[in-house]
Amino acid sequence: MTFGERIRSNRIKNNMSQQNLAILLHVTPQTISKWENDLSEPGFQIITEMTKIFHISHDELFVGETDVLYKGLIYTASKDLRMRKYYDFFIGLLIFLSLAMIITTAYISTIEILTWHFAFGFGLFTVFLLFMLYVISRWRYIYLNLPNDLFDVYHDKIMFSKGNPTIDKSRIQKFEIKKYQFYTGIRIYENVGYLKIFTTDQQSIVVRDILDIMDLKQVLYKIKIDNNKEEKK
Repeated sequence: MTFGERIRSNRIKNNMSQQNLAILLHVTPQTISKWENDLSEPGFQIITEMTKIFHISHDELFVGETDVLYKGLIYTASKDLRMRKYYDFFIGLLIFLSLAMIITTAYISTIEILTWHFAFGFGLFTVFLLFMLYVISRWRYIYLNLPNDLFDVYHDKIMFSKGNPTIDKSRIQKFEIKKYQFYTGIRIYENVGYLKIFTTDQQSIVVRDILDIMDLKQVLYKIKIDNNKEEKK
């Protein structure tokens, strides 16, 4: 049993939610979730506070055993609130470029010395810019209409906050988690990405702009491994 699992076990024994424990330790529920999933560790002072809250010794927290089988909330995925300004920036840039290309194309079409190929080429590029403007505007609209907490991960299901039903593990055929390589390349935010879930009934669900995407990846793969172990028993 890992250190994070022992924190979770003692929290459950004391009938506490992640929110309850977070308030007592003056941290966020997301921090508690990271500790319980072994994505980070608390400092010694916090550990001492936990032993007082749980009424146990340091040794019991570090090496104690438990038979509690946890079926509650494991991880909450949140959207990156910083992404809005980048959507606004790219939309503004594309509007400016599209207008500039429209004006340029109209002007070129009046110059007799140039063949129609020039106007056609500029017009084609303008269409591409307008298409990109539509795509990013669509992403921005979806982003603004999603809650800050996108979905909750449990041992046997994923519960979405808006727009999608609860997906049981039996319906999940596979999932894909990736960082935004484009954003990483220009050093905007390095741990933002998307989750794509493929279900057994041929549906696909995409959730974009997830904060701490690599933490989510570790949690989902750990659950997948644990579920495979249970199925083999």
